[in-house]
Amino acid sequence: MSKLLITVCIISIMLIAGCGQKSQPPATPPAQQGGGQQAQHNMANMEDPKPIIAQMNQAVDEVASKSQTNKLTEARTSTGNLVTLNNRLSPHISDTAFRDQLSQTITALNTEVNKPTPDKATVDKQVENVRKLMAEVPNKIMAH
Repeated sequence: MSKLLITVCIISIMLIAGCGQKSQPPATPPAQQGGGQQAQHNMANMEDPKPIIAQMNQAVDEVASKSQTNKLTEARTSTGNLVTLNNRLSPHISDTAFRDQLSQTITALNTEVNKPTPDKATVDKQVENVRKLMAEVPNKIMAH
């Protein structure tokens, strides 16, 4: 009987102390709510777009070089980098239509290069389209 009494006492103490109850996750402080996009925007404002543009131009040159030597499967890394760099650059571009056009053109190039048998003529045309748009990028960058 004493074991039963001890067990009841322990359970009572646990219930009083709040043990065994489902805990709710702590509330997010108001300063952090909805800050995901704002934090991303602030980080983009802090990052200098010029090195990104240079890296993008280098990636386009690498794709063109691989295309000339018929090694398009080796260009997959460069087009993947180009997509990643474009994602970093996009918040800096003030012209939404231009930003979308650049993204679509880079995505089309990446898609073609990643096909099982990419078409060299299509890749070359898309490289030229990306280069034309990249020449306009400095004029489309937001002032910080």
